Amino acid sequence: MALIIRDDDLSFWSTPEEIEDLYGPLFRRGIKVSFATIPFAVRMHNAGDFERFCQEEDPRPLGENKELVAYLRSGVRKGLIEIMLHGYDHLYRVEASAGSMAATCENLSVLRNRGEHLRFIGEFAGGTVDELTEKIRSGRSYLEGLLDTKITNFVPPSNQISYDGIRALIRNGMNLSGLIGRKYDREWSLRGLMTFTDRILFSLSHSSLTYPKIADYGRHRELAGYALTPTTDRQRYEEQLAFCMKKGYPFQIATHYWELGGELREYFYQLVETALTQGMRSKHLNEVL
Repeated sequence: MALIIRDDDLSFWSTPEEIEDLYGPLFRRGIKVSFATIPFAVRMHNAGDFERFCQEEDPRPLGENKELVAYLRSGVRKGLIEIMLHGYDHLYRVEASAGSMAATCENLSVLRNRGEHLRFIGEFAGGTVDELTEKIRSGRSYLEGLLDTKITNFVPPSNQISYDGIRALIRNGMNLSGLIGRKYDREWSLRGLMTFTDRILFSLSHSSLTYPKIADYGRHRELAGYALTPTTDRQRYEEQLAFCMKKGYPFQIATHYWELGGELREYFYQLVETALTQGMRSKHLNEVL
């Protein structure tokens, strides 16, 4: 009966004030948060709105934001904050008629003015296994040294990861916050095939729900994150939470601090309160996987 709160996109561009404003009331109650952290983040504009979204190309290391580093180190020491790896720089690529290119503001302005149909590709949905292995290795090493912590979980940018991304993850001995798609593109193992079969059987008997169990593929584990955004279907979200509470499965809220404002923030707090009063315990993902 574990409640995990996963917050994505923590980086140099975040401020301690933003994090404290949202999560301070939870931290003061001993409620834990797992932050998907970008070690060398490019700047994003209009995040969450892919009609206007674009990025700058020059990454900034988290360590240059000294106030945020001090805040995170304090939270880690207190056992309230888990650091997870969220890509390397989180730079998207975009596919258009001219091919694939970085999703920079300059490139996207040209493509949009042409009326191009754009498809955004997450950082770990492409690249070779060696490139992705090194990104994970160096990004994790940097954050572990900077924040004096051990990192065991990976959150793919935009929740997109290729088969080579999974191989890179395994090479680095990490688990995944996320869940396999409709096809089997994980390592081949008896345990993995049993997990995939169980997921198919679950979907046949619970068509409106997401597979809620820890997915063990042999060399790594995964757990679904349930996205909480302004467009979330709240009825289905609450049905998933109720099912997990009834059956004793973990429930991982996946959100972004920059989206949780106004009424959505109050709904988020309500979900957390409901889960905890029904017997769920606040945990980090590394305690569950």
